[in-house]
Amino acid sequence: MSNYKIAILGAGNVGYQLTWHLNNNGHRIVQVYSRHLPAAKWVGNLMDIPFTSDINQLATDADLYFIAVNDDSVPEVARQLRLGDKVVAHTSGAVPMNILEGVSSNYGIFYPLQTLSRNISVDFSVIPICMNGVNDYTRQMLQDVASSLTRKVVIVDDEKRLAIHVAAVIANNFTNHLFSISQIILERNGLSFEILKPLINETVRKIQNHEPLNVQTGPAIRGDEETIRKHLGFLQNDERFKEIYRLMSNSILELSEAHAEPAGAKTS
Repeated sequence: MSNYKIAILGAGNVGYQLTWHLNNNGHRIVQVYSRHLPAAKWVGNLMDIPFTSDINQLATDADLYFIAVNDDSVPEVARQLRLGDKVVAHTSGAVPMNILEGVSSNYGIFYPLQTLSRNISVDFSVIPICMNGVNDYTRQMLQDVASSLTRKVVIVDDEKRLAIHVAAVIANNFTNHLFSISQIILERNGLSFEILKPLINETVRKIQNHEPLNVQTGPAIRGDEETIRKHLGFLQNDERFKEIYRLMSNSILELSEAHAEPAGAKTS
C-alpha cells in the first residue's frame, strides 16, 4: 500500500477528519485550503500542516486532491481548479462525479458514510468509504487511500451513491432531528432527555441483528387509535410536531401493511 502526498480543500467537519486520519495513517498532507482563513489556520496549526485561503496558492506537488466542501460549493471550487492529470476527488454523497471532469483527466469520488464532527473522534476503520473513479488509475489510487483508513471500501456509481445518501439522511439526520423534538417535548415538561437514552440504545442494538421493519413497535403498528388520538391532543399547541407525529404514524402503518404476509400464508 502506497503513501501519498495529499492536499485537502475544506477545513470543516469532513475536511478536518480526513486530514487528521490520513495524516495519522502514513500519508503526507502537503496543504489544507479553506476560503475561511481561520478554519484553515486552525487545522494547519493543529497538525503542523501548511495552509492557505487563496486557491491560487494551492500546492502543485500533491498526488491527490480531496475537495471536502459542502455540496453546493463543489461546482464553485471545481470551476477554479485546473489540475492536469493529478487525481482529484470530492467527498459528497449527492454531487455527480463528472462535475470534476474539467478539473483533471483523473477524477473520482471518495464519500465516507458517517456523520462527522470536528470535536468528536471517530473510528475510521469501521466507516464504509464509497468511491469510484473515471479510470483504473484513479480508482486504484483512491482504493489504496481508502484501504489505509478502513476495511470497508465500496465501489459505487452515482445512482447507487445517491440512494445511499438519501437513506443516510433519513437514517441519521432525520433521526437526530426526531431526537431533538423529543428533547424539546421532555424539557417543556420538566424532564431530561436522559430518560430516553436506554430506549434509544436498545432500538439501535436491535437493528444490528434484525431488519428494522421486523422489530417496529409502538401504537401505530399496533393500531392503537385511542393512544394516537391522545398523543395528537397532547401536541395540539405545536402544529409542526403534531404533523410530524401524524405523518410518521401513517407511514409506519402503511409500510407495515404493504409488507404484511398475505392472508393464509405459512409462517415458520
